Amino acid sequence: MKKMVFCKMCRPLLVFCATSCWRRSARLPLPFFFSPLNLQVAPFTSWNLQARYFSTTAGGGREGTNSSEDDYVFDPTLSVQKDAAIHVAKKSLDAIVRDLLPENAPDAATQKVRAYLQQHPMDTLITQPTVHITHVEDPESGRETKMSLSPCDLSEALEQAQEREMNLVQMGTRGDVAYCRIRREIPRILGLVGPELEALREEEKQEGSSHRGGSDQAGGKIRELVDHSFRDVVDAHFVGWKSKKIVEDIKKRHPVKITIKEFQSPEAAIGKIREMCQAMQRYAEEKLIYHHFTSIVANDREVSVSFVPSLPSEKGNSWKHIKYPGEKEWAHANKRMEEACRKSGRYGTYVKNNMLKPRSLGQTFFRVDKYGRKID
Repeated sequence: MKKMVFCKMCRPLLVFCATSCWRRSARLPLPFFFSPLNLQVAPFTSWNLQARYFSTTAGGGREGTNSSEDDYVFDPTLSVQKDAAIHVAKKSLDAIVRDLLPENAPDAATQKVRAYLQQHPMDTLITQPTVHITHVEDPESGRETKMSLSPCDLSEALEQAQEREMNLVQMGTRGDVAYCRIRREIPRILGLVGPELEALREEEKQEGSSHRGGSDQAGGKIRELVDHSFRDVVDAHFVGWKSKKIVEDIKKRHPVKITIKEFQSPEAAIGKIREMCQAMQRYAEEKLIYHHFTSIVANDREVSVSFVPSLPSEKGNSWKHIKYPGEKEWAHANKRMEEACRKSGRYGTYVKNNMLKPRSLGQTFFRVDKYGRKID
């Protein structure tokens, strides 16, 4: 490319230099500038320029280097994993909206909650593989403190949020990194739709007062059965929030069934499902949600307890009771389960490997050993 620069005192002159190269010869035009003063002082003499062509390797780097080390490797499973995470998040979004709002909530409140969760996903709605926690809420004061932590995996961030009994809320993304905060998000979401829910409660009170009497006792109908399954190794935090969720389903007149299909031993299965029933009973007695158990199934495959809500009756208040299995029922269930496991030749549906594996939790708010266990 010929490039010429113009000035007042100089005129451009093109000089062709002959290159002698072992590959090929070429004539390269070079711009040469002269002024009238230069021509008066010294006459222009022809130059015989020689240039040498320096070649490099085909890869453009040093010889002996392997260019395949820096090659991009396409992973076809990344897009599939991303699509699967988004599909699960969409299902979780519908479930969270159903749990937060009553069934007869207005469409405006539902759309408002859905839009907020799409803008700020929380917990299982987060699809980014890496999480950077920027703020953590103080459980006493409610203030959010800025933290300087390194990014970690999504599972580790969810564990830290569950240990504080809070939610992991996404505030923004950059690439595969989600910038999140650990805080109580449920009160914030319910505060967005507070006026709508308050208006709904007022309408229900007015309808209840106008139809008080026989129509209120006529009650509603039993809805479809809801099955809640879990393992025999769930912790106390899971039992706490899951028991409330089960009792809330009973309040909506859903028959429920709590099931443990994966257990290590009959004692572990009976003990864990009994712990869940005790938590349900405490919450039901606190909220006055009347229901009773109907059956206990205990065999070598599963152990389950079924509950049905108590419907109002015009004859009296005999339907207002909360009944759970007693010591006799639990003892018979444990005996039946042990006998079924003995006949089938197995003690449980799976065997837990107690060998500890080294784990790296990254930066945490507490000391851990090389196996990821908290050091007191």
